[in-house]
Amino acid sequence: MKVYEKYISKADIEKIHAHTLTILKKVGVKFEHEEALSVFKAHGARIEGDKVYIEEKMLGEALETVPKKFTIYSSKGNVHIGGHSYVKLPVSGSAYLQDGSRIRAFTNKDIIDWVKLSDTSPVLDCVMTNPCFTSKKFTQNETELGFLALLLKYANKPVPFANPNTATAAKGRLREAYRRGIRLVQDYEGIYDKVVGSHGFNPITPLCYDHDPLERMFAVCEERQGVWFATCAMPVLTAPFSVISLLTVANAELLAGIVLSQLIQPGTPIIYANVSGSTDLRSVQLCMGNPEAALIFYATAGIADYYGIPFRTGGAFSDAKELDYQAGMEAMLSIRTTSEVKPDMVFHALGTMGTYNVTCFEKFILDEEIYNFTERLNSGIDASEEKFCMDIVEKTGPRGNFLTGRTPKMFREEFYVTKYLNKLDPNEWQNHGSLSLKEKMQGEVKKRIDSFKPAPVTKEQEKLLNQYIPIEYRNGL
Repeated sequence: MKVYEKYISKADIEKIHAHTLTILKKVGVKFEHEEALSVFKAHGARIEGDKVYIEEKMLGEALETVPKKFTIYSSKGNVHIGGHSYVKLPVSGSAYLQDGSRIRAFTNKDIIDWVKLSDTSPVLDCVMTNPCFTSKKFTQNETELGFLALLLKYANKPVPFANPNTATAAKGRLREAYRRGIRLVQDYEGIYDKVVGSHGFNPITPLCYDHDPLERMFAVCEERQGVWFATCAMPVLTAPFSVISLLTVANAELLAGIVLSQLIQPGTPIIYANVSGSTDLRSVQLCMGNPEAALIFYATAGIADYYGIPFRTGGAFSDAKELDYQAGMEAMLSIRTTSEVKPDMVFHALGTMGTYNVTCFEKFILDEEIYNFTERLNSGIDASEEKFCMDIVEKTGPRGNFLTGRTPKMFREEFYVTKYLNKLDPNEWQNHGSLSLKEKMQGEVKKRIDSFKPAPVTKEQEKLLNQYIPIEYRNGL
C-alpha cells in the first residue's frame, strides 16, 4: 500500500478523475490568450469566447506525451526529476523578513544572505531566484537578468528552477524577455539541446489562465524547457467547500494547462503542483499550517501517481509570524507529511512563515533539523543481528553499564543528535545565561552566512554574466 492510501483511496482518486472530466468537458477553463485559444482550436477543442472545453481523448493523448522522469542539466550537478526524486528548494518570493521582534520588507542585502544560507544548506539541493531583487538604479537588463546571472556566477549549487524577472517587461516583449533568461542559462552552461531549467506558472483559481503567465509559458515550451503548473486554492473563496471538491477543481485547471503545454510542444517535461490549503474565514486568509493542507499533500501524491507524472507539494509551511510554538508545530506537521510522500520537487522547503509571505532565517536552519528528525524517523528500526549487541550484553551483565570510552560508532549511526535544540540540564542552561533558542539561532545564522564561499567560474562565464550583474556585485557578494 502506498503512503497516500492511508488518507485517500485509489478509488477516491478515480472519482476525482471522473469529476475532473466533467468539469473539463462541461464547465470549461478560461484561457485569456489568443494564441492559446488558437492552439486549442487547431487541435479540435470546442471554444466559446475565451473558454476551452477539453474532451477525454485530448486529455489522454496529452498525458501520454508527458515524461515520467526528466533531467535538468547543469555543470553544477544535474537535477533528476521523477520517481520521488525529492529535490528540495528554499523558500522564495517572500516580500517580508522576520527580523527579531518585527516583520519588515526584504532588502537586496537580505536576499544575498538568503542566497548564502541556501547555498550552504546541507538539506537543500538547489538555489533559485527571488523576484524582490531590484533597485531604481538597476538598468532593465540588470532588473530582468541580474539576479539570475548573480546566482549562476556565485552559487555552488545548480539553479534549475531560476526564472528571469520579467515583472517590469512590457506586455509586447514578455515572451522575448523570458526567452532571454533561458538563453542566458544555455549560454552559461554551453548546453543548447537539453533541458536546463523548469519554470513555474500559476492558474487563477478557479479554472482560469490569464495572459502574462501563458505568454511566458509559450517561451518555455518553444525553447523546449520544463514547466510546472502550481495551483493554490482557498476553499469558500476560490474553491468549493470540501477537500475533495477543492482537489477536483484544482486538478481540472492543472490538467488543462498540461494539455496546452503538450499541444504547443509534445514531450514538454511537466511537474504537477497543488499547494492549496485552508481558509480562515475570520480573517479571510490562506492557511497552510492546517491538517487539511497536509491531506492535500497526500492527495496530490496520489493524483500524480494516477497520471504517472512528476509532482511538487510540501515544504516547511507555517502561518506563524514569529519563531514560536506555532511555527515549530506547523512546520513539523508540514515537513513530516512532505517526507512521507517524497515529492519529486519541494519548493519552500526551509524558512517559510506567514503563509508564504514571510521568510525567517532562524527558522530556515531549524527546519533543517526537522528534516533530519523525519528522515531518521522514516528510516525505522534496524533489527539486523549485530544491532542486538548480544556479545556486549553478555559481557556487561546485570547492574553493569555500557559506557566505554569513545562514543561507539553504532550509537552515532542509530541515534540522531540535534545540533541546535536545548538538551541541557535546566540548571546548566541557566548557568550558561538562559539563552533562548531564537537567540542561539541568530548566532548560527551569522556563522552560516559567513561560511559561504563563491563557486569558481571561467573567465568566459564571468564576462558573460557581468553584463547583467549590477556593478556592486560583480566582484563578490
